[in-house]
Amino acid sequence: MTVSDVGREGVRLGSRLTGVAISVPVVAGFVLLGAAVLVGRSLLDVGRKLLEAKPRAPEPLKFTGRDKTPLNLRAEAREE
Repeated sequence: MTVSDVGREGVRLGSRLTGVAISVPVVAGFVLLGAAVLVGRSLLDVGRKLLEAKPRAPEPLKFTGRDKTPLNLRAEAREE
């Protein structure tokens, strides 16, 4: 083995290490991006389901002046 062979092996080793050092963060980035997308979709799905299942609030009572009878109850009594 000559000096130039040793040099080539060193360059190959350095090249491989550089490739691994670059590829590990790239793969980790894609994994984290995928996880973030999954979590985001899950949160949106939960939010949609909560909005669909949320019961509507009853209509607030609107009071008139003297007799304190709510207007919407008076309207219901007139319809009957």
